Amino acid sequence: MSESLAKIGRRQAYKMVLLQLGISVALVLIGLLISLQVSMSLGVGSLIVIVAHFVFATIVFRKSGAQAAEAVQKALKIGESLKILLTIGLLIFAFTVLPVHPPSLLIGYIVIVLSQWFAPLIIKSS
Repeated sequence: MSESLAKIGRRQAYKMVLLQLGISVALVLIGLLISLQVSMSLGVGSLIVIVAHFVFATIVFRKSGAQAAEAVQKALKIGESLKILLTIGLLIFAFTVLPVHPPSLLIGYIVIVLSQWFAPLIIKSS
């Protein structure tokens, strides 16, 4: 039973990642109406969130259930820590190495983070 719970949770988390990827593609296409740099910046900002969320979901939903409570708690701590460090590292990389438009990058980042608020409305348990 616990394995199936982990699989269900992982599947829903990956659905969220795919939804975020779809929103990211829409942002990139909208950005193309403005300029290539704005479009790329929107994409980079949104991909930072998507990559961090994917890594988090992969780590956290390995195990579940009462017998694996300590492993789940440890996975949450590791997953969240890695998500934060990865986000910080990718933001630093983007701002220092890539030729991005900073406001556009932050808009892409924020839009994808906000998309998580609407996840329960869009992704239902199956």
